[in-house]
Amino acid sequence: MKNIHLLKNSICIVFVFFIHSFSFAQENERKITFLEESYDFGTLQEQQGEVKHVFQFINIGKDSIQLSSVRASCGCTTPFWEKTALMPGDTGKIVVAYNPLNRPGKFDKTVTVTSNAEPGLKILKISGFVTPKTLTVEDNFPTEIGDIRFKSKFLNFSTITTKEPVTKTFVIYNQSEDTVTFFDRVVSGDFISAKVIPSAIPPKEQAEIQVTYAPKMRDDLGFLNDQLTLFTDELENSNKSLSVIATILEYFPPMSEKELANAPHILFEEETYDFGHVNRGDLLKHTFLFKNTGKEPLNIRKTKTTCGCTVTDLKKMDYEGGADGELNVNFDTSGLSGSQVKRITLFTNDPTAPAKDIIIKAYVRE
Repeated sequence: MKNIHLLKNSICIVFVFFIHSFSFAQENERKITFLEESYDFGTLQEQQGEVKHVFQFINIGKDSIQLSSVRASCGCTTPFWEKTALMPGDTGKIVVAYNPLNRPGKFDKTVTVTSNAEPGLKILKISGFVTPKTLTVEDNFPTEIGDIRFKSKFLNFSTITTKEPVTKTFVIYNQSEDTVTFFDRVVSGDFISAKVIPSAIPPKEQAEIQVTYAPKMRDDLGFLNDQLTLFTDELENSNKSLSVIATILEYFPPMSEKELANAPHILFEEETYDFGHVNRGDLLKHTFLFKNTGKEPLNIRKTKTTCGCTVTDLKKMDYEGGADGELNVNFDTSGLSGSQVKRITLFTNDPTAPAKDIIIKAYVRE
């Protein structure tokens, strides 16, 4: 008898599973199939421009289907698709475009297709190899001032510290048919020195501008933009006006764990504040609260904002260990519209955060 009951129970379980599977199949009558799921473009030339491939799919189900989204894995890949519903038996297509410009070498990209059909998620793949284009003088030195070509008008030192002077070299090119000579004369701040090596550049040859920047002499912190003018023997455009840019941070020597534990530390209760939707012309105010969680006195060297529309106010610049502080921020939305993100940077003697960023946000209605 026991075996008969077990047999009956087994038959019931199989029957219930069959009914569930049949019901699922009835409910899920939207089915999609792709004629191909990957495509290899082979070898492409970087300069040939955008290439495209069409992925075709068929509705093999008994109900209409619709693609809800088609997302590429990177901005270099752009998909185009039909947003209308496809009836059973209809064929649709997804056009995938790839731009090889500035992307030499092998590539493998994916496109994720989401639909109300089975399967609900499908991954399409494109691949290939991009042969880099041959760079011209104009490509390598896009900025032209007289007969001399530069990679940029900006001589970028990136982030440097006040520890010591920094020297960088910047390559230039004489595109003329004559030798161009740079004079020793340089106009800039006394914290910048520069010379061209060699000073006499033969036609169709390169040279280097050697620039030395003394951040401690600059006596400032944060992002800085200074002018540098060089002079040549050309009859026209002999003055070469360039910008020397750098972000300067205060230098702190290596510290032991004990020294770091005693050092000043600035800690904000919040580092971002969103005013939400506001009207143009509104004068917005917010107070950021902070604390010196270190043992030694905290000194705020200076504050900088990314926009003249943002003004900060500190009651004092020095805070003993454990002391609280307030940073008042005033934001004038006059003349602004749309999404706004402004940064306030505090430069301090906190060795772990010599430049502390605070963010305010708002969406300004016209």
